[in-house]
Amino acid sequence: MKKIKNTIIAVVCFLLFASACGRVSVDLGAPDAPAQEPDETGDTITVVESAPDRAGDLIPDGVLISTGSEDSLTFVDHSGAFVREIEAPGMITIDPEDVFIAGPILPDGPFPPVVFHSWTPDQALMVNTDGQITNVRESSTFLALIGAPGQDALAFSEVNLNADNFPHGFLYAATSTNLSSTGPFYDLVDEPSYWALKPAGVQTVAGQAQGVWYVKTAWGIGGADLIFPINRGLFYFDLTSGDNQQVLDEGHSLQGISPGLTFAASVDAGNDENTALLVTDLDSGQAIQFMLDPATDRGAGWAVFSPDDRYVAWLEATGSMISDPYDFHPRVRVGEVSSGGVVQAVEDTAVNQLLGSSAITMMRPAGWLDNETLLIEVRDADWGDVSLLRFDIPSGGLAPFSDGSFLAFGYQ
Repeated sequence: MKKIKNTIIAVVCFLLFASACGRVSVDLGAPDAPAQEPDETGDTITVVESAPDRAGDLIPDGVLISTGSEDSLTFVDHSGAFVREIEAPGMITIDPEDVFIAGPILPDGPFPPVVFHSWTPDQALMVNTDGQITNVRESSTFLALIGAPGQDALAFSEVNLNADNFPHGFLYAATSTNLSSTGPFYDLVDEPSYWALKPAGVQTVAGQAQGVWYVKTAWGIGGADLIFPINRGLFYFDLTSGDNQQVLDEGHSLQGISPGLTFAASVDAGNDENTALLVTDLDSGQAIQFMLDPATDRGAGWAVFSPDDRYVAWLEATGSMISDPYDFHPRVRVGEVSSGGVVQAVEDTAVNQLLGSSAITMMRPAGWLDNETLLIEVRDADWGDVSLLRFDIPSGGLAPFSDGSFLAFGYQ
């Protein structure tokens, strides 16, 4: 029943200009936006200024996890200790693109609203506000949502087929209180490439959404041995001006964006095997490569950045998840953004030994508990047997954190 977000359709490429003094992006226009003058090359361009409000405490104060219940989620503190259950009926399946904690976690206040995608009795966006469950928006075409850390500012997307059988993607910006009434700020029928739209980040000032980062994403076709997200390009829609700018060209498949929206990790969209992970500074356009482990033959992805942007962690893999005999081996690697050097790695053999498992079918970096502690999600031979581990970067120490799969971080 879960939406499938993978395809193998060819892409249409745009130009990307980058300089050391600033980011220069192709302007894609906006509904009813005034036309801009072309430069001497004939391309319409817009210089994107450094986005505001990127600093702040981005260290999580807790983790929202799924332990397999179809009716509730679990919130644990920074150490993995139980804090509370959160009712979320009708989930069936849920992943990090289906749920968001919409606001700060205050020590003496009520838990902030939790927005989540429910499947039953009808598909809808639901909100749990201090224990009260509300169906705020029926949506049989929901695709993904994301929000600004610790703020009631989110973006989500929907996709449906138009009369010509092409996917019609819609992007929305909202809060937990206006989900029912908000309309799309951007929509796209991406003929003939079949890409949908998916939000990647929400830019805010004083808690108010100012812009949405988004990608084109594969939709409508999948496969049992697909490992990494299939995306094309990175774009920024300025909600205050209507400007719609391309920041990374469609030769990039985005694999992660930093919590402060300062760096993006991507891989070559035309090569999903032996290609480097590329980390791009979204202000300067400068990029650095992290070469893959020599044993890796399935490529890299699922990148997550530490709150201070010092480290990036990502997944690499060898072998196939559908081979007989089974020969799939995931590995998590950690690199230092400033130097491009790999500083730590976790092999599935080390996780097997720690958990006493016969086989690890998947593991991936989920996020960072602090600037030096990575959270890793691990699945056993039974896919539903999932747990979280904490990985200390300075020492290389690996230890259990909690049972369950990662969904979201909570912030003060």
